[in-house]
Amino acid sequence: MTEILLKDFLTGIMIFLRIGAMFAVAPVYNNQNIPVLLRFALALIITYITLFSIDKINLAQNESFIVLILYGIKEILTGVIMGITLNIVFHAVSFAGLLIGRDMGLAMTQMFDPSSNTQGNIISTILVLTVIMVFFLINGHQFVVQSITYSFKIIPIGKFKMTQSVYKLLVKYSAGIFILAVKIASPVIVAFFLVHIASGIIARVSPSFQVFFVLLPLKLVLGILLLALVTPLYVYLFKNLIFEYERNLFELVKAMGM
Repeated sequence: MTEILLKDFLTGIMIFLRIGAMFAVAPVYNNQNIPVLLRFALALIITYITLFSIDKINLAQNESFIVLILYGIKEILTGVIMGITLNIVFHAVSFAGLLIGRDMGLAMTQMFDPSSNTQGNIISTILVLTVIMVFFLINGHQFVVQSITYSFKIIPIGKFKMTQSVYKLLVKYSAGIFILAVKIASPVIVAFFLVHIASGIIARVSPSFQVFFVLLPLKLVLGILLLALVTPLYVYLFKNLIFEYERNLFELVKAMGM
């Protein structure tokens, strides 16, 4: 009886470590505005539900404490990697907002970024809030819970493996942040590139014309108009990106369980 209770307790601890680690870095759940006690309670509830649907840890009589610590580290790594994978889209959107804001001349305007809990420019914050809204509309917050519970079927407790395929997928997805950011910001970047070329031609043709004083307000107005025009496209793009990285997460989970 004591051995059964010990297995249940240790299994619950390992489940909680994986779920808690994912909640610490997963989008929306890692927001500092959510009380820590609420996240702790949610992780406990999911742990209790998951405990009855997975196999318990098989303990040998001479099992050392170091082995249990290694199991715990593996569970934490599993949760962190899964949370980071889902967060890639949010980091890419935030970086794209920084690129757009810099071109618009708003690099010095600071506003709280709820995804990274830091100060960023206003365009970056607006885009991040937009992708958070899309995330809720497509039930991304439910997918986080579903993915973490599903991962126990693919990656049993203590069976996490950092193979070469996992390394390749992590590097591939991480490098995608910069590619996604440039693609998201490309409409504004291209428009401002053409504006800079036109201002350079005007400055050469008419040296007396004060291009600098006209260019700054023009870029600001043009940037706002462009963002208003491409916002529907951004919403559609953000939805597809979140769905894509949800599929990428399943691919990564399968690689970690091989």
